[in-house]
Amino acid sequence: MDKILQQFLEVATFQNVSHAAKKLCLSQPTLTHNMKKLEESLEVQLFVRTSNGMKLTEFGEVLLEQTRIMQRIYDNTLTKMEMLKERHERELKIGSGHAWWYLFLRETIDTYRQVHSAANIHIDIGNHLRQMDLLLSGDIDLFIGHEIPGLNKRAGVLFIPLFISRDKVFVRKDHPLTMKSCSRADLMDYPTIEITPDEVRHSHVVEDFQPKKLERTQLHLTEKILYRSNSIVTCIDMACNSNGLLPFPGSMEGFFKQFNLVSLALTEEYTKGSVGIYIIREKQDDRHIKDVLELIYQSLEKNRHLLF
Repeated sequence: MDKILQQFLEVATFQNVSHAAKKLCLSQPTLTHNMKKLEESLEVQLFVRTSNGMKLTEFGEVLLEQTRIMQRIYDNTLTKMEMLKERHERELKIGSGHAWWYLFLRETIDTYRQVHSAANIHIDIGNHLRQMDLLLSGDIDLFIGHEIPGLNKRAGVLFIPLFISRDKVFVRKDHPLTMKSCSRADLMDYPTIEITPDEVRHSHVVEDFQPKKLERTQLHLTEKILYRSNSIVTCIDMACNSNGLLPFPGSMEGFFKQFNLVSLALTEEYTKGSVGIYIIREKQDDRHIKDVLELIYQSLEKNRHLLF
């Protein structure tokens, strides 16, 4: 709001130039001069100067009423601009696998919303190659997922390890394999259900495909019937209504129990891998990124019992 009108508001409120000048950190002569200039510019008398202070005239009362309205509008404008500024500066765009969202990331987001209630939030759930593509294009700030074997070394990203995840194989309760301990050979005759499988269009983020190909060969996935979807709900439905095998992080056992899915007793570990946070290397010192990482660490520590 106009500086002179703000000074008028203080003088009219206190009805005393010396008190108003003290609050405004101005000299009394300067404030008196400014009020006279305001009266001259409006061509009306705003104050009647008495021995007890400054009494408003009829014109002064009208200006005071309108100035208070202008002050409220100005204050509301500043508040809205601050909210808009926070909305953009604190906007969070983050990716995750299904398991990490359920186990600890959703709590991180709840905390973030409480701290930055005006901020935009975008969550991408899905395949880690797709999320790497989103990270490199600037569509997300960071993502949580398995370490990507053979990742292009020129990608300019940093992987921050969090923990080791071990997969189990989940099936419906009355699946034929639930009655015994199973080897990998026992799994050969049943379809495998893949949640958010790799897509060819995101293969450019990987420099060496041999580690991924070797893992799929060891699991005999190139020889099996595959049921695939980017929806965890769809994959759960398929597991509940077929003899399909659903490999997934073992820490999700409690989640799958509500759908009557159980893990098979395996004679050997199915797969394991490091899970961590991927960020653009040059952004690792950004205040915004550091704040988000700290919230992730806090949430992870609170929910560590679910992961192990």
